[in-house]
Amino acid sequence: MRILIVDDELPIREWLKMSISALEGNTNEVCTAPNGKDAWELFSKEPFDMVVTDIKMPKMGGLELLQKIKNSCGETYVVMLTSYSEFEYAREAIKYQANEYVLKNEITAEVLGQIMENYHESKKSRKEVEKPQYIKDLLTTPHLAETFPVKKKEGEHIFAAAFAEKESDKAVFESFLNAFVLRIEPCFYEKDISVWVCSYKNSYSTGACFGEAMAFCKDLALLKETGVGFSGFTEEIPEACQRARMALNLGFYENRQGVFLYKEEDQEAGLQKIKGIRKNVISMIRKDRQEEAKGYIADLYKELTKAQVLDLDQVRGCFTDMVDAYKVSKMEFAGRGLEELCRKTRDGIEGAGSLEQLRKEMDTFLRELKGTMVVGEKAYSEYVKSAIAYTVDNYAFIESLTEVADYVNINADYFCRLFKAETGSTYNSYLTNCRIQKAVELLTNTDLKVYEVAEKVGYSNLSYFSRVFKKVMGVNPFFYQKKR
Repeated sequence: MRILIVDDELPIREWLKMSISALEGNTNEVCTAPNGKDAWELFSKEPFDMVVTDIKMPKMGGLELLQKIKNSCGETYVVMLTSYSEFEYAREAIKYQANEYVLKNEITAEVLGQIMENYHESKKSRKEVEKPQYIKDLLTTPHLAETFPVKKKEGEHIFAAAFAEKESDKAVFESFLNAFVLRIEPCFYEKDISVWVCSYKNSYSTGACFGEAMAFCKDLALLKETGVGFSGFTEEIPEACQRARMALNLGFYENRQGVFLYKEEDQEAGLQKIKGIRKNVISMIRKDRQEEAKGYIADLYKELTKAQVLDLDQVRGCFTDMVDAYKVSKMEFAGRGLEELCRKTRDGIEGAGSLEQLRKEMDTFLRELKGTMVVGEKAYSEYVKSAIAYTVDNYAFIESLTEVADYVNINADYFCRLFKAETGSTYNSYLTNCRIQKAVELLTNTDLKVYEVAEKVGYSNLSYFSRVFKKVMGVNPFFYQKKR
């Protein structure tokens, strides 16, 4: 890995070079430059994997260098350093696609280690994006007809069948060709989900064609011993693939083998209903009204069973959002088991093959959640109640524990001990959790940029906010927002 450090102050350049070199066992090639002009000359000869640069420098500043680097090699990971805390610099840096923004007076070996970790995560994500695209990834691309891997021949009539399969077997689909199905184009809709685009002979009545296609799908289901999604008849291949995949999702609710026919019903109404219930659940969780939250969760299962929402990414997202809400609302009272329980439950939700299995995952989560609590719900003193109420209203503006102690009119040291004794958490931890809880809400439900969210919840430094968020939620806010 090649790293370039750019700063007009020699002591800072040398310290950064020494510290970064020591981080990964001296396996990195670390170079330095005193200004943006010299740095760009080095970069032009051979690009670097990472550039750590000051903003204010002679000859060429860091923002101009950043623009040149990103225009030349967009994959280079650029970290901006500055002695200035004004957010206008962060905004400019983010505008030109800087990956991180850090204040010089906050740089430690630990911070540098976090930067290296963020770089490797970014590189890993980039590799995942570079993997061969599935049909699902192509559906939102412009000029879809030109880029789609399966082409429709003139005069062809088509339908599609989707089913679970890890590898495509050419001999199998060739054996399914018959007097009705004249051509089969196999492709992968997404990981482990095959779609067969089938061209059929349209010399029968509409009813007879439908019967032949259903018989074809039933034979396929018997051979594969799985469910098969049938698109019905449509003119466009991308639409047929998408409809077949959505039809296959009916198996999530009916939990059986056989053929699932795509439904023409409006899915948007059902999707909006479950989103509304999800919002109610999370609201009750945040207000600590647990019985009402459970009631809304029960309503969600009923609505899903009734509406059979086919966008399972949205369905699973509703439940993982609930797990995250429980995590944030309970973390001040939780032992070490909470993080592992939430991770295990999220994995279980993503892997659930049926609504019943997903329900079991959530039931287990809610049951085991109580076991992670080290302090139960209890009545607090008026001092602590007032402090909590003040924090909920002013979390973005509170600068110190002393400010809160003054508000409730007691000594700061006594307040610190009292809050810890009654809640099981330090006040600073509680304040952090309040801020991160609000940040999660903003990242999930708004289109705000990450730096805007940081400002709104009380963090003037984007890098520090990113580190705190990752410590609490397990991922940095950029990845969290992208996931949502």
